[in-house]
Amino acid sequence: MPADSSATPTAAIAAMTPVPERAAAAILGSMIVMILLLVAILVRTTWVDPASAADTLPAPTAGYAQL
Repeated sequence: MPADSSATPTAAIAAMTPVPERAAAAILGSMIVMILLLVAILVRTTWVDPASAADTLPAPTAGYAQL
């Protein structure tokens, strides 16, 4: 029994329909919020307090060349 070529599968129709504007805005908004939160977490975990940072480099330790 041959397949009917004029019938389109519902999955293909659903794939071609555009996303509603409210859904696209919600997805975009949640992505932006997630990116901002991740950047804030990254900055907070890697921040070094300037008062605790060393002003000068520590003296070099004895290496193979100085032995």
